[in-house]
Amino acid sequence: MKWKSHRAIARAISQELSLPYDLERALSDGSVEPDKRPDPLLQLGKHGKGYVVRAPHHHPHTGTVMGLAWMARRAYLQGNYYWAMRSMGRALHYVQDKSVHTGFMFLSHDSREEAIARMDPPLEAVVRGMDMAVSSPDFVRKCVIKVRPRRNAKDAMYEATLYSSAIFASVFTSPETTERFLVDYRKAVRRRRLRWLSAAGMIALSVLAAIMFDNFIIMILGTVMAAAILAIDPHYHRLKGEAEWFGVR
Repeated sequence: MKWKSHRAIARAISQELSLPYDLERALSDGSVEPDKRPDPLLQLGKHGKGYVVRAPHHHPHTGTVMGLAWMARRAYLQGNYYWAMRSMGRALHYVQDKSVHTGFMFLSHDSREEAIARMDPPLEAVVRGMDMAVSSPDFVRKCVIKVRPRRNAKDAMYEATLYSSAIFASVFTSPETTERFLVDYRKAVRRRRLRWLSAAGMIALSVLAAIMFDNFIIMILGTVMAAAILAIDPHYHRLKGEAEWFGVR
C-alpha cells in the first residue's frame, strides 16, 4: 500500500477511539516505518547457513507480525503507550500490504495501490473489526493468517481496515482476565510441574538402566522421551502465552 493508505487507516482507527494526537501520530508513523527501516528476517540457506534478509511485505511471515504485536502488547502493559502505538503501526503495515494482490510479476501492483490510495477506509470495517476483537494472541495470529491478497481495490481496503482494527482492539484491550482463566492456568502450571518430575524421573531411571546393562543407548532414549514429555504440551504453552498477554505472573 501507499503511505497515504497506511496513514489513512491509522487515522480512521485513531479517530474512532478518540486517541490523543501524539498517539495517533505514533501509530501513523509506525505504519510506514517498515518501508523506511525494514525489519530483518533470518533465513537458512541450502547448507544450513543463516543469513539476514528484508522481511517481505506482501507475503509476510506470521512470526514477523506476531513479534511486533507482542512488542506492542508488552509496551502497553508497561504503560509505554508511545512505543506500543509505534510497534502496532509496524505490525499493521504488514497486514495491510498482505491484503493487496501484487498481480502477475507485480505488473498490476502499482495501479492497484494507486486505486486504493484514492479511497477512504470504510468506517463500517473499523467498527466491525473492533466489535469482533478478542483480547488474545491466538486471535491476533488467526487474523494475520486469515488476510488474503485481494485483486479488487475496494475489497483490499476493506479487508486491510477490518483486520487492522480487529488486531488493534485485541492488543489494546485492558489487561483483565477471568477467574476461570486463572483457575485453568494454575492447573496447567501444576500439571507442568508434574511433567518436569516425570521427565526427571525418566532420565534418572534411564541412567541407572544404562549403567546396569552397560548400554548408553538406553540413557539417550530416556533423555529423548523426557524431552518429548516437556515439548508436547500445547495446552500449557497456549495458556502460558495468554497469561503473559494478560500480565499474569
